[in-house]
Parts: sequence; structure tokens; C-alpha cells
Amino acid sequence: MSPVGEKIKKANGTQKRRVKPEHAGKNELDVKPEPVVEPERNVKDGHAVRTESVGRPRSVVKPGHAAKPEPASKSRSNGKVSAHHKPAVTVQARPVPPEESARAVPSDLRFGWVRAAAFFLVLIAVGSLAAAVSVHIANSSSGNGAADAAALQRLEIQTRAEAASWVAQQVNRGEVVSCDQAMCTALRADGFPAGQLLVLEPTSNPPVTSAVVVVTAAVRGMFGSSIDAAWAPDVLATIGSGAAQITIRLIAPHGSLAYQSALSAGVAFRIQYGSALLKYPQIVLSQAAQNQLAAGQVDPRLVLAIASLASDQPVDVARFENIGPGVSSDLPLRFADLTVNGNAAHMSSSAYVRAMHSYLSSQSSQLGPVSGQMARSGGQDVFRVEFAAPSPLGSISTPVSP
Repeated sequence: MSPVGEKIKKANGTQKRRVKPEHAGKNELDVKPEPVVEPERNVKDGHAVRTESVGRPRSVVKPGHAAKPEPASKSRSNGKVSAHHKPAVTVQARPVPPEESARAVPSDLRFGWVRAAAFFLVLIAVGSLAAAVSVHIANSSSGNGAADAAALQRLEIQTRAEAASWVAQQVNRGEVVSCDQAMCTALRADGFPAGQLLVLEPTSNPPVTSAVVVVTAAVRGMFGSSIDAAWAPDVLATIGSGAAQITIRLIAPHGSLAYQSALSAGVAFRIQYGSALLKYPQIVLSQAAQNQLAAGQVDPRLVLAIASLASDQPVDVARFENIGPGVSSDLPLRFADLTVNGNAAHMSSSAYVRAMHSYLSSQSSQLGPVSGQMARSGGQDVFRVEFAAPSPLGSISTPVSP
């Protein structure tokens, strides 16, 4: 037996060495020479023996040569191989250059690289997910945008029709109304005189020659917010909401400051008219109506109409109010609700209403457009006397006397 074999046999018999787990179960493994002498290790049964010579540093098994293990010791009784000792697996050794071994990467550095790579992979995955979500949102927004645009268009058409109906019923048809092309078309369809409509275009000047302007999104796009602050400070009515909202405004032909001055001066005149109406013996006024007259809040045309009615029939005024959602609070009140009671006039209620209708028709040429109709207010039937917008800001020539 060769000297190498003897040493291997001696190592198997006396001092067993433990082979690294990664060598177990393989037929051939490359063995790297270590630069220093390794301590002797115990070899577990059935595992291969490393081929480095014990006590001889830097010994290398030549490539292509395998160390042949000696057979395990036989039993003395029957000469068979003991079950506890199986033949060792042949190990194929491969020389490793020293410089390659020196370049081995520490385990903690390799772990850092793994963590960095995993982090970048997570970033890439998150970025891909964000991009996919963005595309989905963009596609959804595109679809929702088309649906929203169609819904807004329908809402604008509906709001325009409601605004046209309100103007046709509430605004004096002898006054000029400014509007964009679509709004003017709707007003003509509702019966407002085409000759009293001023169509606004992007090149138009502020509509100071008209009495009322219908402010749509198109009109606001032409003039911006200045149409409200500078030329149309008071609101007769607000129709709709949001992007489709339409406001019907009074024009201040000489600017906002001149308009507010005239409106304030008109309060004193209306207080004078209201005080005269309070003295009429044939007029019964609720406490709210008395307060409104005393504060100069009632349209002077309405004061004159009630005074004229009271000269012919007893009148019971329940309240004064304005017609128009969102109407400005400083505008004069344009209608009065009269209690329907023909007992004081010694006639039926229906005959009483007909008499008031007839009298108002005869007065319309002097006071302007006025309507009288039955309405329901406060849980009771009332006769509503109403004048068209806009109300006069200052005085009128007809005096009020009891």
C-alpha cells in the first residue's frame, strides 16, 4: 500500500473527519486546496474523505486522480464488512488557483447585494403596477369624461329651457334682454319678442343698452366676472346649479356705483309711499306687510295698485314678496298676496276675484304690465297681484293719497 493510502487508512481508523454537508450524496466533488493546514476532523460513517494530506500544508491532489479509500475493517467473526462502515465515495479533486480563492466574496457582502437586487426588483414591480393603474384610470377617466360631458349638455339644455320660461313670464316684454345665441333662441321659442333680444358675441361690448342680461356659461366666458361686479350687480333669479347654472341679472347702465346710489335713493321714496298706504281705511295689512311698507321694501307700482283696488273694494294684504329663486334681497318686492274675502264687499269670493281682475286690467296701461291670479299661500287661497321685472329704482309720477 502506498504511503498516501496508509495515511488515509490511519485517519479512518483513528481520527474521523466530518465532511461539509454539500459534499454528501455526490459521486464526485472537486476539492479546493486550502492555503493552511486544516485541523483534523471526524469522518462520519459512509462519507467521503477529503484528499488533503494531514500535516502537509498546500498539498494538492492532481487533477484527474481520485483517492481510493481502503475497505472498511471486517468483522473478526465472519470476515464481512461491518454495516457501520460503507465504502467511501470517490472524490474528484480540482486544483483552484490561489488568486481565485483570494477573490472569494464575503457572505455578508453577498447578502447585501441580494438585498439591493431584491429592493430594485420591488421598485420595478411597484413602478409597473403604478403605470398599469395610471393607464386604467386614464381609460376610465376618458370614458367617464365623455359621459359627464353628455350629462352636462343635457343639464344645460334643461336649465336653459327653465330660464327662458322664467324670463318670458317675469320680465317686462317691452324691455331689452341680452343673451347668448342659444339662450336667445330659447327665449324666442317661449314667446319673448325677437326684437327685444340683444344677441351677445365674443366681440360684443358690455350690454349696457339692455335692462336684463341672462348670464350663461357662454356669456361669462365673454365678459368674465366683471359682468357681475361692474355691470349687473343684482340677481332677479338663479336657475340651476354648478357648471350649468344661469343667473338672470339687472343691468346697471351707468355702472355699479351709480346703480347702488339710485337704489338707496329709491328706498326713501318707497318709505313715503308705504306710509301713505298705511293710512287707507279700507286696507287691512298683516304685521309683516306693515313692516315691509315702513321699511320701503315694496315696489311703488304695487303700492299704487293696492291703493286703486282699495278705492273700489276692501283689500286684505297678507304679505309682500318677490318671485325668483336666489333673488337679491335689496330689490323691491313685486307681488302681494290678498286674502280672498268677498264678505266685506257684499259679494261672493268668485265675484270678488273677477272684480279685482277687471280693475287691474284697466290700471295696467298706467302702471305697466300687471297680472292677477289665484294662488295658494300659507295654507289658504289668495289673489296674487304681481308686476313684471324690473322694478323702478326711483320715484314714479303718480302720487298715493287715501
